[in-house]
Amino acid sequence: MPAVMRLLSRFIAPLLLIGAGLLGSVSAAPVVELQAVLGQSAVLQVDGVRRTLRVGQTSPEGVRLLALGAASARLQVDGRVQDVPLGGRAGGALPAAQGAAVRIPRDENGMFLTVGTINGQSVEFLVDTGATSVAMNDATARRLGIDYRTGSRGLVETASGVTEAYAVTLREVGVGSVRLPNVQAVVIRGAQPSRALLGMSFLSRTQIEHAQDMLVLRRKY
Repeated sequence: MPAVMRLLSRFIAPLLLIGAGLLGSVSAAPVVELQAVLGQSAVLQVDGVRRTLRVGQTSPEGVRLLALGAASARLQVDGRVQDVPLGGRAGGALPAAQGAAVRIPRDENGMFLTVGTINGQSVEFLVDTGATSVAMNDATARRLGIDYRTGSRGLVETASGVTEAYAVTLREVGVGSVRLPNVQAVVIRGAQPSRALLGMSFLSRTQIEHAQDMLVLRRKY
C-alpha cells in the first residue's frame, strides 16, 4: 500500500468507528408519543409500549415526566428536555414508517384498550372491528363538548333495549400518531357503551396488523 494510502487509512478507520458509534447512540434514543393527559398522569407510547407516568416518574426506557399541562407534557428524553403537545412526538430517529405505527396490547380479558383523543380531548377506547363507526354514550359526548343533538336522530338496539342515537361527524379522532379528520360517529343515549368504541369509521382508514398479542395500526397514505 502506498505511504499516502496507509496514512489515510489510519485516519479514515477511526472516523468510521466514531460515526458508527454516533449513529448507534441516535437510534438508541426512545421514540415517545404523548397519547393522553389524565389528571396528574401522562399516557405515553415509548418505542411502541404504553406507559402511564406521574410527574417525577421515569419509565423503564429512561423517559422522565417533568411537568404536565392541560394538553402537553414536559419530558426528559435521552438527556434532552422537550415540551410535547398532545399527539406529538419526541425522542430518537426511527424511520417514519415505524414511528407512525401505534401498538395496542391485548389485555388479560382479550380486549384491545387504548387511550386516544376525540377533538383533542382524552378518551379511553375499546377497539371494536364489529362496530360500523366510532360510538360513545351521551355522557361521554357531553364531557367532550360534542353537540350531538344537531346530528341526525335514529334508533339503535343495545343490551338495554332500543334507544335514541345521533349520527355526528367528529372533527378529529386520534390514537397515538395516527390522527384522522372528519370521522363518522354515533352518540347513544344511556349508559352504553361504557367505553367509547373505536369502530370501522376510523379503523377502515388505517392498516391493521396482528402481531402476537399486539394490534398494530398505521395510517393509510
